[in-house]
Amino acid sequence: MKRLLTLLLTFLAIQLQAQEWDIFPVPAMAGADSIWELQDNVSDDFNYTFEGTDSKVNFGNDKWYNFYHNHWDGPGYTYWKHQNVTVENGNLIITAGYTPETSKGGSYGVASGCVTSNAKVVYPVYVESAISVANIELASCFWLLSPDDTEEIDIIENYGGVNFYKQFTHISHHSFVRNPFTDYQPRDWNSWYPDSRVNNSYGWGDWCWNNGGERRYMRMGVYWKSPKHFEYYIDGELVRVMYYNAIATNYNGTWQYTYFKSLTWDVNGYKLPTNIASGNQAGYTDVIIHSTSSSFDMDKLKAASNASNGYNVIDPAWFQGGDDDDLDGNGVTLEAKGFTKELDIIINVESQGWLLDQTPSQASLNDPTKNQMKVDWVRVYKPVPDNGGVRPVTGVSLDPTEKVVANGSAYNVTPTFVPYNATNKNVTFTSSNEAVATVNTNGVVSAVGLGDAVINVTTEDGNFTATSNVKVIENGAGSEFIIEAEDFDRTGGTVDDEEWGGPGFGVGITDDNLGINWVNNGDWVEFDYNVAESGNYKVTFLVSTPSDGAAVTLLTNGEEVGEVVVPNNDSWGDYQEVALEVDFYLEAGQNTFKVLASGSNTWQWNMDKMIFTPYTENIIAVEGIELDITSADVERYKTLQLSATVLPENASNKNYSWESSNTFVATVDQNGIVTGVQEGEVEITAVTAEGGIRATATITVTPATSIPVSGINIDIYNVELIINETATITATVLPAEATNQNVIWSSSNETIATVTNGIITALAEGNCTVTVESEDGSFSQNISVVVKAEAPTSIDNVYNPLVVYPNPNKGSITLRGLSNKVYKIIIYNLNGQNVYSVNTYFENEYKIDLSNQPKGVYLVQVIDEETSYSRRIIKE
Repeated sequence: MKRLLTLLLTFLAIQLQAQEWDIFPVPAMAGADSIWELQDNVSDDFNYTFEGTDSKVNFGNDKWYNFYHNHWDGPGYTYWKHQNVTVENGNLIITAGYTPETSKGGSYGVASGCVTSNAKVVYPVYVESAISVANIELASCFWLLSPDDTEEIDIIENYGGVNFYKQFTHISHHSFVRNPFTDYQPRDWNSWYPDSRVNNSYGWGDWCWNNGGERRYMRMGVYWKSPKHFEYYIDGELVRVMYYNAIATNYNGTWQYTYFKSLTWDVNGYKLPTNIASGNQAGYTDVIIHSTSSSFDMDKLKAASNASNGYNVIDPAWFQGGDDDDLDGNGVTLEAKGFTKELDIIINVESQGWLLDQTPSQASLNDPTKNQMKVDWVRVYKPVPDNGGVRPVTGVSLDPTEKVVANGSAYNVTPTFVPYNATNKNVTFTSSNEAVATVNTNGVVSAVGLGDAVINVTTEDGNFTATSNVKVIENGAGSEFIIEAEDFDRTGGTVDDEEWGGPGFGVGITDDNLGINWVNNGDWVEFDYNVAESGNYKVTFLVSTPSDGAAVTLLTNGEEVGEVVVPNNDSWGDYQEVALEVDFYLEAGQNTFKVLASGSNTWQWNMDKMIFTPYTENIIAVEGIELDITSADVERYKTLQLSATVLPENASNKNYSWESSNTFVATVDQNGIVTGVQEGEVEITAVTAEGGIRATATITVTPATSIPVSGINIDIYNVELIINETATITATVLPAEATNQNVIWSSSNETIATVTNGIITALAEGNCTVTVESEDGSFSQNISVVVKAEAPTSIDNVYNPLVVYPNPNKGSITLRGLSNKVYKIIIYNLNGQNVYSVNTYFENEYKIDLSNQPKGVYLVQVIDEETSYSRRIIKE
């Protein structure tokens, strides 16, 4: 059966999603004589459906496959599974879960997904993705890797729920020797990148999960410009540059230009950058700060590279060989080659060996509010010659490709050009049957008579053509019908309710046989129904829920119609009418309707029935959009409100979105609020959801009279002291240019601990919270303080009896609380490197001298033949 949708909003949504990255300009510069060209073979908006499968298959028009790029099935306790990769609702979804497998150690494993691109990328190339990090103690990863596993660029490696690390974005790359296995990566402290949006109590997983609301996405991109030049971007902002022999990082609002102090770390016979930083934490590369600036300065970075000791920051040990052929054209052949190989794109969630002590629980692994990494899109661009600014058209398509409408209504058809940035976008529209449908120069199609017509578009540049079929039916054709929810033919779902007395997987039927219940998110029902008359329909659900985050999605004959949110009415049985505000076409005869519980909350709704009624409204097409302001000034860091009006005033679809031509100068949210970022001029544009009609205002960002605080960073979030001990916390106001850098310290209980200028003094046994707040009151951070009366003599808890004290310490620690037998004791620094290891018989307590280790955070791990205990400590 041929099914023709009449949902204008659905087609427009698909069209907008397919171009959703276009609202974000490529932040890197293509070059004076070049422009960016999208690489479609490795770019994907994920606006399609791919169901999980237990075999390795290609998907996304053969752009991807659902496994790693060789037979390895994952690090740590990871077991990559084909079926843990799906695509739905415009997202690639990588799901972590529980597996009883133990071949890699542990009492269970982490089943997760991994995706690899079929095509490869090579410099110069810009690769970026919009990612929502999994809110769990695992790494969400988006990275590039050569087929021989020797060159790796990590675009994002975020630890959604891992203590201490979850507030950082790890910006890194690796150069490998496979035998003997040797790994170089830049280990300077600046490679752990902080962000004022998150902290150790509220990390990237929490931020992306958004407290169960609509998932948030962060954009991470890398411009692999040349073999020895990488640029990293977060949400369109340049944050870090690796260039020949120097590194530039925008750390806490100040750009630092650094180079390696020495190559003295001996690893398998190779000399790597010194692994103990002066005055810093263990495991971090010792660097020299050459200079600083408030904004990125390429000349300063080049000067730092020239002033360096000659140690290359991309590959200091020359694992990838020397630049004998002068690949970069700088006239120097006696230097490291850098990265030159083609790289696969890889996306996955994984457990990592150095974080096994924080392996998620089985409950967390099976919790859909925590265990999913979502990818909205991946885009890849290469710089190509500008050709005088002319981009010829090479193809065109028309959206929607088919449409059923009521007589007397109107809608838009919209051309999509290949390439998307073609210079000449002039087209001509025609109709094959003007007695049925006419089309004007803006692509507005008007239904004027019953029957069929074909809308044609022809490009002025190249005479490329595309078509769209339209069927005009009587306004209000069809007849009302009702489907009772309990009359479903099939059901299935995600949660087994039997342990609570429910029906198992899928929904149940209410006791009074007047609806369905036991509906979890992901549960569904299908109905086979014989529709009496063809026509356009709308549907109203009779539903009830005491939950927030409930929603219903309707599919007809396998195609999604739309989703509607179900309001919380504090009841499971007080049924309310919830209308899906979209129309769709049904042919007479048997149709299959699928109803999906698509909200975010575990428990969704009860449903009584669905009412299908003929759609009788005419659609008034959008003809234009106007702004209230066409030019204005806004001060840097200040805001300006813009508003827009869709024309005509009675247009059926009044939705529009906002975009900025340069987010470095000014941003705009979807409420039209413009925020000045830095001085300059920018175009702020309103774009209609229907037809993509644009109206633009020119905004000039002027110098700031004052710079507001955007956040506070602290170096420690949890402190454990003994009475009379002290700990020092460092707080940094963001940005570094903020007018008011003052902070206020306070303790929630000064009888337990006081704080003065960041120095916490323990006074009495107990718990309290130390707070540091910006003087203007806009931002604050909390430090959890635990004070013990004396060195502990009993176990902390039955599950992890290991006690390490004092914590923080001055260079000596004592271990207590374990049984009298042989243990292996290992101490790791923040980079996961073993700085202390011993096999010893444990009797009452064991003392360890750390006086030769730098200040910093360490992980103490004690292992026997049955289990592993760990504690995190701080050396001051």
